Amino acid sequence: MSDETTRPDDVGEPFGASSPWTGEARALLERAIERHGGWAAWRRLGGLTLTLRSLTGLVPRRKGVENTFPMPKRAEVWPHRGLVVMHDFPAVGRRGVFTAGQVQILDGETILEARADPRGSFAGFRKHRRWAPLDALYFFGYALAHYHTLPFSLATARPLGLRRARSAGRALTGLAVELPPTLHTHCRRQTFFFDDEGLLRRHDYVADIVGWWARGAHRWEDMVDVAGIPIARRRRVVARLGRLELPLVALDARLGDVAALGGAAPPKPRLVLV
Repeated sequence: MSDETTRPDDVGEPFGASSPWTGEARALLERAIERHGGWAAWRRLGGLTLTLRSLTGLVPRRKGVENTFPMPKRAEVWPHRGLVVMHDFPAVGRRGVFTAGQVQILDGETILEARADPRGSFAGFRKHRRWAPLDALYFFGYALAHYHTLPFSLATARPLGLRRARSAGRALTGLAVELPPTLHTHCRRQTFFFDDEGLLRRHDYVADIVGWWARGAHRWEDMVDVAGIPIARRRRVVARLGRLELPLVALDARLGDVAALGGAAPPKPRLVLV
C-alpha cells in the first residue's frame, strides 16, 4: 500500500459516467449514503473526538492490551484527511499519530518513535507477535480512519455483488467490494451489510495483519447522531464461518462521548523514516 489514500473528495462527482456502481448495488449504496446523512453532511464534517470506555476480546488480549501497549482512551479522527491522533498515548502527555499509513509517537513536537511502513513490519511470522505501541497505533489508527469514512468512501471501491446475511435478528443486504489498493484497512475485499433503511449494521473482513484466521463479522451498534451522521459507539467483532456469525468475541470496543470538532485538522507531523 502506498502512503496516499483515495477518498470521495478526491474523485469529483461520486457517481459519474465512469462509475462502476450501477443497478441494485448503486441503489443500495445511494440509500445507505442518504441514511447516513447524505453527501452534504459528509462534506461538512470536520473532525470527531472519541473517548474509549473499554476494549476487550480475544485480539486485544492476545496482542497485549494494558500489558505491552495501553488502551487508547481519547482520539481525534479527521476522516477527510485519513488522520487519527491518540492523546496521552502511549503515556500521559504524548500523542500517537496515524496519517496516510504512517505512524509516529510525539512528545510535544519531538518525534520519539516513527514507522514509515508499519504494515510491512507485519509480514510473515512477525504478525504473530505481541504489539508494541506503534503496532497498536497502526491497527487502531487505520481502523478508525476507515470506519469513519463509511459508507461514503465506498464510492471509490469496485462493487463485486450483493450478499445476504442475518445479524442480531435482522435480515441484512450486503455489498461485497474490492477497496482501492492505496487504502490502509483490514484487507482489500470486504462486505458491508445494511438494514432496510440503509443503516450500516455489519462489516465482514479478514484482519490481515492479525492472521489469515482473523475472519470477523463486525457489528455496528449503539448509533448516535453527530453532525447529522450516525456514529457507532459499540463495535463488537465476532468470529465467522463464511457469513455465519460464531459466538467467539474477537474484539469489543465501547465508546463514551462522541462529538464533532470544528476548525481545521492539525498539520501533518514531520516524518522520520524508520
